[in-house]
Amino acid sequence: MNERDRLLTVLAGGVADRIPWYADLSWWYDAHRSRGDFLDSYKDPIDSHPSYRSHFQLVPTDGSGYLRLHQDSGVGIYFYAPMVWTEQYSANIHIIVEQQENLITSRIITPVGELESISQYLPESFTSAYKTYYIKKPEDLKVMQYIWTHREVRPNYGEFVRVSTLWNGAGVAFSLSPISTAALQTLISRWAGIETTINLIYDAPELFDDTVNVLQSADDEIFEIISSSPAQVVEFPDNISGQVSGKNLLRKYVLPYWIKRVKQLQQSGKYVGVHNDGGVKAALPIIIEAGFDFVEAVTPEPVGDISLEQINQLAEGNIVVIGGLPGAFFSPLYSREYFEQFIKAILQVYSDKPGFVLGVADQVPPDAELERICLVRDVLENQLVL
Repeated sequence: MNERDRLLTVLAGGVADRIPWYADLSWWYDAHRSRGDFLDSYKDPIDSHPSYRSHFQLVPTDGSGYLRLHQDSGVGIYFYAPMVWTEQYSANIHIIVEQQENLITSRIITPVGELESISQYLPESFTSAYKTYYIKKPEDLKVMQYIWTHREVRPNYGEFVRVSTLWNGAGVAFSLSPISTAALQTLISRWAGIETTINLIYDAPELFDDTVNVLQSADDEIFEIISSSPAQVVEFPDNISGQVSGKNLLRKYVLPYWIKRVKQLQQSGKYVGVHNDGGVKAALPIIIEAGFDFVEAVTPEPVGDISLEQINQLAEGNIVVIGGLPGAFFSPLYSREYFEQFIKAILQVYSDKPGFVLGVADQVPPDAELERICLVRDVLENQLVL
């Protein structure tokens, strides 16, 4: 079996010849590319896809060097293929982005009002963080509604097919749904932040609920495009964390919508999963109830809030788990011995069980050593013996 076969076998409920091993290397890749310390064989023409701008790392436009990195490291590749749709806003919506040193100000000007966010790029970690979000008061939700309902979306299958074909047996190109799929998660992680979102729920409940409904309905056309796309696997990039969203809010605002979209995509022959890179304990039962085929970026203790054994008890027979190996442990801040022992602990729990794909929770960090990335494949190739 190749890495593509292994993943699709597990998603179909079967048992692969060995545990599949997949990792999101995009953060590590982009950090090293920006430093200029890549071997020539890993270099790619790079540009940012409009749908990822300010939210994800740069995505290869060619992809051959990025693919070669995964192949040389023995890592299955699944992120990031181009989006299967494009979107553009009506002519009376203007987006202005200005950068001064490491501060990035984004303004959205519409006929019904303006929104502004400020983020700061952190060169030490090759990441950015919001200093202020777009949504600050209840009236801003009306502007957000206007933006969602005044856009045009179109299929964009060609680039996705090209990258999926390029990756071939090295992995499976995941199609992402809107970032984030559930409106609550969109507000918490991208547009308002957790504090303002909670305030809006209590201070303007009718307007908040109306906004959730508008955002969800506006995505109908996108999900029709995804349903008709050539993608076999779709992931909701909702960045779930049970401690942040809370099970009560997830049940009220997220679960019914997840059920609707998961069913829609599964009826189109897709495997559907969700990105749960935070607390698992409160969220996983709800994710299982929603009917997802898999949950990705699952983070166990000591980084997460639940043990490997507890994850297996909840998930076994209910959902495929992709994850288990905290990204932090790839850093030289943790000893190689500790890293090896943690892999051994994962394999002791999962080596004889179906429904598991070894993955990084959440990403391999920029300070990781390439040798440590390669080590994981060495372990799996050597009959799971350290």
